[in-house]
Amino acid sequence: MLNAKDRLLRNLDWNLLYTFLTIVNEGGISAAARKLSLSQPSVSNALKRLEEHVDKRLILRKKGVFSLTLHGMRVYEYASSVSRIIGNMADQFVDQADNIQGELTIEIASHLQCQAFDATLTQYHSLFPNVIFNVNTHPSADIVSHVADGLLRIGLSNKKITKTGIRCDFLGYEQMGFYCGRTHPYFGRDDLTLEEIKGLPYISFESDQPGEGLDAIAHFREQQQFWGKLVAVSSNLEEVRRMIMAGIGFGALTVESAKPYVAQGMLWPLPPYESLPVTEMYLVTPDTVALSDIEVHFVRMLKQQTQLLVRNALNAIQSAHHQPTGE
Repeated sequence: MLNAKDRLLRNLDWNLLYTFLTIVNEGGISAAARKLSLSQPSVSNALKRLEEHVDKRLILRKKGVFSLTLHGMRVYEYASSVSRIIGNMADQFVDQADNIQGELTIEIASHLQCQAFDATLTQYHSLFPNVIFNVNTHPSADIVSHVADGLLRIGLSNKKITKTGIRCDFLGYEQMGFYCGRTHPYFGRDDLTLEEIKGLPYISFESDQPGEGLDAIAHFREQQQFWGKLVAVSSNLEEVRRMIMAGIGFGALTVESAKPYVAQGMLWPLPPYESLPVTEMYLVTPDTVALSDIEVHFVRMLKQQTQLLVRNALNAIQSAHHQPTGE
């Protein structure tokens, strides 16, 4: 006679776990049904069967309420791990590199520094070398509009919008700091205050305004009355950095993109030195239009890389928290 564990292993169907993952990732049964091209009753029945197999309620389903139970969170973690393993197995045994080819078009905000995106480019190219990347930079608002208008299917922006037909998946945060170039009168000074740089000539991104991609910078400047004469505007990170280094004013850059230039003595950080403005990064895709195979694989990898980075960061925090301290 089989014990409870063996019965569960025998009866548990990967399709049920996959459906459960989709329900959670899509935020509900209706959205999951659309994603899986199934009827809502079929998806609901799959969830019910999975709950019967594990003998636990996994999702609280009431009017206006959709949340995972503690058991649901555990099953989601295990199912996500299984999904990655099966995905890796499929990559090994399915000759995708020969079958998948074409052009992958992506638009990205030029100032956006996303570690998960960089890692995905590396992984994707190693698996699908026949796919050509076509990557262009645009302001975040334009990227969202292009997806909404059906002109684009993969975008990375700092702007989230709630709109029918648009899906925005959170990818992470990036810190922004203020910098000046070598010929700026405040270059090399580390004793500055915010008051001293208020009113100085300022170089701005196009999206450095309320409601746009760099809303966090605009909000910070408004909150601190951080106004100065606007001397230059660009939507391109390289051009903003070029003008800052030329000394015609100071401006905001991502901390990561500025680091090597600070190390080379070409840029100098200005206040604030702590509590820097933080912007959010989003993957923007159409919610009602099916992606092509090459797009589906890229989006899946990007989401997996994002989850991996978050998990590694949490593990690092936990390890530091449990690190024994010296006497």
